[in-house]
This record gives sequence, C-alpha cells and structure tokens, in this order.
Amino acid sequence: MFKKIRGFTLIELMISLIIMSLIILGIYNIETFSNSQVIDSDRRARVQNDLTHILEHMSKNIQQANGTKFNPPIKLYPDSGAKTGFQVNFDCKSTPSNLGDDVWIYYTLNSITHELRVGCSGSNCGTGGLCSAVPPMVPGELLSDNIVGNFSSGALPEPLVNGFSVNIDALGNFVEIGLVGCYTTEPVGPRYVNPQVEMKTKVICNSSSTN
Repeated sequence: MFKKIRGFTLIELMISLIIMSLIILGIYNIETFSNSQVIDSDRRARVQNDLTHILEHMSKNIQQANGTKFNPPIKLYPDSGAKTGFQVNFDCKSTPSNLGDDVWIYYTLNSITHELRVGCSGSNCGTGGLCSAVPPMVPGELLSDNIVGNFSSGALPEPLVNGFSVNIDALGNFVEIGLVGCYTTEPVGPRYVNPQVEMKTKVICNSSSTN
C-alpha cells in the first residue's frame, strides 16, 4: 500500500518565489539606501571641513587687516580688469599706523578649474622678509580645487566675483564671504553621490580705520 505524499503545485511555487524575491529586493534596497546615506554624509562632512578651513584661513588674515579711509584694508582683486577675488592688507608687525611693513594677501578663484588659491604680493612676504608671519605663497597656495558657483537663489550675498560671493564694506571695515563647494567637480553619474555645500561668514577687521 502506497503512502500519499502531497507536493507543491506550480502556482504555490511561483507565489513562494515572488514573495522571496520581494523580501530580497527590499533588503537590497534598504542596504543600498543605507550605503548611499553613509557615503553622502561622509563626503558632505569632507566638503564642510574643506570650506571651514578656507573661511578660517581668510578670517585669520582679514582680522589682521590694516588700512585707512583712503587705503582700504580690503578690496577686490586685481586692482584693474576682471575681478577674480579679493585682497587683504595684512598688518605684519601689529603697527596700524605704519603701512610700510604690510603686505597684500590675495584670494583668487579660477571659475574654469575651480581652484581657489591664496597668494602674497610684495618683497616683504615670507621667510627672510619683513613679514615672516606670512609664508611664501607666490604664485599661490592651492586651498581647494572643488569650489563652484552654483548658488541657490538668494542664499548668499552679492556681488559674485568669478564664482564666489564677496561683499566688502565701502570703508573696507568688514567683508562677507560666501563659498559653494562640491566633493568633486567631475560629471555626476546616476549612482554617484556628490553633495554640494554652501557656507558664508562675515569678518570684521580689527585694525580698520575711518581716517
């Protein structure tokens, strides 16, 4: 006498496969989303750190700016032609009344290569000069090569100077700076995470003057 054994029907097997496929697909999507969020957070933090370092670099030098009403401590750079950034008259010896021992430190952005650089002009720059507090920066130290100018509408102050926002007080007493950075300026693919971060700051000159 044979024992009757019940097996799976084709419909039951297909339903089981569909359910298993949905479960596996759900787990895969969750894992993919989690990985994407981790990558995005890590890269966003890197961009924020990059912009923070740049703004701190600028703020440190701006706070040592020195000038008068007729010789503003901060102005757009270069003095003539298309503006690519701004420059700061750095007080080397903490002598506000003496502009002769100061140097000009300039920040420029190349909107094509996305390179933001800092430089120093004048014979007093660097070791061996009168301004040893400023290291040699000619032709220019690279601060970042991922600075872009894709500002959100109204997010940062005008005017824009060759890709980043620089708003200088008429007397050169303070400057508002806005920067936008990306993790990479390469083309973004459908599965590539490339966060964009906007940061701005306002720095007041310690040694500014209306005289």
